[in-house]
Amino acid sequence: MLVLAVLQVAFTVLTALVGSFADGGSLGERLVLVLVHPLAAIGLFVLVTQPGLSLKGVRVATALLVVNVVADVVLALLIAGGTVKGDWELPLVFAVIPAIGLVYAAKRMTSRPRPDVG
Repeated sequence: MLVLAVLQVAFTVLTALVGSFADGGSLGERLVLVLVHPLAAIGLFVLVTQPGLSLKGVRVATALLVVNVVADVVLALLIAGGTVKGDWELPLVFAVIPAIGLVYAAKRMTSRPRPDVG
């Protein structure tokens, strides 16, 4: 999971930098690229690297991941419907690792530390 989190941070930072200077795209699309994706990637990184993260922290990271996945799915649907120009598959690429992160976050929220035996 750590490798995926690091890849997501690198991927989103790179695309945020490139997306900030690219021509075209609406304000909403740019906000997803330069704000939502990086924040969710940082949330995933914190979630993975901080085993003692509080339940509140896990919930915040989970919320960021949910916003990321929902924004990408909505954008893909808008592109597929012709409302927005682009390749509909691309936003879904951005949603893969956050979706996996949601499974990890759900596991973190439901698992309780077991007391030491012995």
